[in-house]
Parts: sequence; structure tokens; C-alpha cells
Amino acid sequence: MRVLFLGLNYAPEEIGIAVYTTGLCEELAARGHEVRVVAAAPYYPQWEVFPSYGGWWKQTSEAGVSVTRCPLFVPKNPTGGKRLVHHVTFALSALAPMLKAAISFKPDLVMTAAPSLIGAPVAWLAAKMCGARSRLHIQDFEVEAAIATGLIAEDGLAARVGRLVERGIISRFDQVSSISPEMCRKLAAFDVPEDRIYEFRNWAETDRVMPLTGPSSYRAAWNIRTPHVAPYSGNIANKQGIEIVVEAA
Repeated sequence: MRVLFLGLNYAPEEIGIAVYTTGLCEELAARGHEVRVVAAAPYYPQWEVFPSYGGWWKQTSEAGVSVTRCPLFVPKNPTGGKRLVHHVTFALSALAPMLKAAISFKPDLVMTAAPSLIGAPVAWLAAKMCGARSRLHIQDFEVEAAIATGLIAEDGLAARVGRLVERGIISRFDQVSSISPEMCRKLAAFDVPEDRIYEFRNWAETDRVMPLTGPSSYRAAWNIRTPHVAPYSGNIANKQGIEIVVEAA
């Protein structure tokens, strides 16, 4: 199968959605599928393009995956308005490489992930051009996250427009997936038919990842002397509310 993936974040970024996207694409390639990725130049979490990734479009082969890097605006202080420009510039920058891949590569599946939902119509258009199936994977409901973190007001014009745009984009894909039953139920509220909704988890497989039978080396490395540890696995940013863990401790 030929897979074309549009993703804002990709390796060598080591946290956030890049880890998911990179792992998925490399695993598909390892299983014999032809995979092409159109991604932004890496910048997260520093909000600064990594050294040697600046400039214009670049194409590389990484772990069996063909990767096209696209330039974009990266704000040093990512406010609500600047984040919007950030996502829009990625969508515009990725448009030509995605349409070119749709014509020359002729993928069977065009997939993208949110974030960035603003770039998702580019993936949908590429799929329509070549007759491929389109799939959108939701890691975050971005309008909801923007409201929760105070980037936009819940009853403001930006939130109302954002919800309409979000609904319009999500409902157009052939398949829509998300990471938990609760988020899949939210997809149904976006007028997505149930037969097009898939739960696609991306956390640990407990049958393969289990506690060690003996003492963990991390206890010595981190000087942990308490009998129990409550770990947090995920990004540390405003929307995660990590301060709740500190307050609980």
C-alpha cells in the first residue's frame, strides 16, 4: 500500500505528536508499505527551527520513509494569533508538495493528524485528486484546547468560527479516528457517521510493557526513596494542566 502522510510535527522532535507520527510512518515502512511524509521543519518544543533545517523545502529518506520538509512561520512567543499564522503558513507551504505527491506517487491512503487541523483540507484535497481514501486522526480538539488554555474566549467570534470550521473539516474525511472512547464520542457530535469513526489508541500495550520483576535502575538514578511513584507520561504545556499533579502530591 502507498501511504501519503501530512504532519505538522515529525522527528527529530522528541515529544508531542511527532513521536506518534514518526513511529506510525516508520512502522508502516518496516512492514513493506511505501510511505511518504510531508512535514514542517522541526521546531518543537523550543519554538525555533532546529539547526540545519532552515531555508526552503528539503527532501530526505529517513528510516525507509521519504520525508519532505516545508518552511513555515515559527513564533518565538506563540500567542493565539501567531499560532493561527503558524498553522496557516504550514498549510500553504505543504500544498504544492502534497498535490505533487498525489499526482506522481498516487497513494492508496492519504492520512493526516490534528494538530494541525488547518492543514487537514490539504490532505483531503490531495486524496480527492488521486482517488485515495482520506483519514484524519485527532490527537487534540484544537478549538477546545485553545479555549481551555485561554488563547481564545469561549463565547467569542473566534471560538464560534473555529467550531464551524472544525466541524466542516472533520465531517469530510472518509475515516476519522481518535485516541479514546470519550474522544470518539465527541466525533459523533461532529456529524461523523459511526461507521467512519475508529478508536486508534497510541499509548502503551500493557501485555508488552510491564513492571520490572526486580528493582528499577531509575530509583538509583533519580534518588527515589518513596515506596510508590505516580508517573506522568505526556507533554508538559498549558493545556496538560500538570500543576494538578503537583497539587495532588
